[in-house]
Amino acid sequence: MRQRIVDIAGFKEDVGLDFETLKGLYMIFADEIKKEKEAVNRHLRDEEVGELRKAVHNIKGIASSYRTLNVFESARNLDVKLKNQELENINTYVSELNEGIDEAVREIVCYFK
Repeated sequence: MRQRIVDIAGFKEDVGLDFETLKGLYMIFADEIKKEKEAVNRHLRDEEVGELRKAVHNIKGIASSYRTLNVFESARNLDVKLKNQELENINTYVSELNEGIDEAVREIVCYFK
């Protein structure tokens, strides 16, 4: 399967893991990033900016590690807005991040089924 969002092949090449181990790692990644997405949405709803920044930082880190560039970039953009306290259009940035995460998870699931 051609990957548009997640560079699974590049990750596999770099780390040299067998398919089953790679699958296990990416399934854990998918679960973790979904949990962080839920945390972002909860903290946004509850107006907990500090906790929102932590969740976004976590997403940025794991997305980078697992070669999910668009999710990393969305998280980075959101992180900058939060650091600068530019909160007026924050929902737009969170929506972009949510969409990127959903697309990445779908691609991972399709790749390994």
